[in-house]
Order: sequence, then C-alpha cells, then structure tokens
Amino acid sequence: MRDSHRAEAERRLVRVVEEVRRSGGRVDGKVLLTRARGALDAMARAAGEKYEAYARALDEAEAGRWTGRPGG
Repeated sequence: MRDSHRAEAERRLVRVVEEVRRSGGRVDGKVLLTRARGALDAMARAAGEKYEAYARALDEAEAGRWTGRPGG
C-alpha cells in the first residue's frame, strides 16, 4: 500500500477510535486501533495484485498517459 494511502487509512482509524472514546464507548481505543491496523494489513496483503494495478493506473493517469486498459 502506498504510504499516502496507508496514512489516510490510519488517520481514519484514529478518528474512529476518537469517536468511540468521545461517545463514552466501553471499547478500549488502543485495542480497537490495533485490531483495525491488523485488519488493514490483512486487506492490503489479500488485495496486493489488484492494488498494484490500481496504483499503476493512478501513476499513468497522473502522467497523462492512461490508456484505460490494465497494464497500460
């Protein structure tokens, strides 16, 4: 997972944990965050090939050479 995408996912996870804390939830925020990060890692591993194709398409689109076909 690209660092920028991972950072955005992490920011969202932290926000969810903060919402739980503010709402008076009985869930331990640190435990919830650890579980969520583990799930994020598992999703990234499972979707590795598709994510690489997605990231490649983003790079091509940003470079102005996207063809609309997988792999360029």
